[in-house]
Amino acid sequence: MLRSGRRDVRVPVAGPTEVSDVAGAVNELADALARSEERQRRFLLSVSHELRTPLTAVRGFAESLADGVVTGADAADAGRVIVREADRLDRLVGDLMELARLEADDFRLDPVPVDLAALAADAATVWSARCAEAGVRFAVHARPVGRIAADPRRLRQVVDGLAENALRVTPAGAPLVIATGGDGAGSWLQVRDGGPGLAPDDYAVVFERGALHDRYRGRRPVGTGGVGLALVHGLVTRMGGTIRAEPAPEGGACFTLTFPRAGAQDAGRRP
Repeated sequence: MLRSGRRDVRVPVAGPTEVSDVAGAVNELADALARSEERQRRFLLSVSHELRTPLTAVRGFAESLADGVVTGADAADAGRVIVREADRLDRLVGDLMELARLEADDFRLDPVPVDLAALAADAATVWSARCAEAGVRFAVHARPVGRIAADPRRLRQVVDGLAENALRVTPAGAPLVIATGGDGAGSWLQVRDGGPGLAPDDYAVVFERGALHDRYRGRRPVGTGGVGLALVHGLVTRMGGTIRAEPAPEGGACFTLTFPRAGAQDAGRRP
């Protein structure tokens, strides 16, 4: 039944202990499959909604241009809307492709020794300007913490993704912080914000695909389809690090990436 797609059938848990144990395991598997498929269904619906919104805008403005309804100076404004919405589509499709590639064995990473504090300081040059435009107070606390082994391009992609999410929900006058730290065993980088944060139960599922997107859509600005944090989690994990989410001292959310130091990683690989 499970192989044919049925998820509503349950095996009676009865009989000898060995038989009842197998029945219980089969029922647990059916429950897990049903939950997984429901999450996938919600995720696909969320992504479909996110695709439809910019597609509708692109189609509407393109038809107005083609029919001559929009002319003169208004044509330039219509063109800018089309470009902006096309960029949204490009980001979403790109994130979806990256997320799919992460699950392949041949997903390529180019790990080298990375100075985490230098990477944070480099990212700060971009995000200080972005925050200034939005009226958000930006701070970087890039304390030297040694080198880690990571792909610098992918790591910067992670930091930029987290900062983008933070800036999206942080009101003017509130802070956005990028910080680094560590100890003898490992180094960490944090992206913290003074936004609305998350409900306590949401931190446990924040990296699941689309888990919070529908919950917060309409209540606060959200990203493209709930893909971004799932992609961030996948990239950090593939680079040998961990990531956790928790309340930030600034009042919003704090995302912490932790990596073993390059020397500690090398030592761990020795027989």
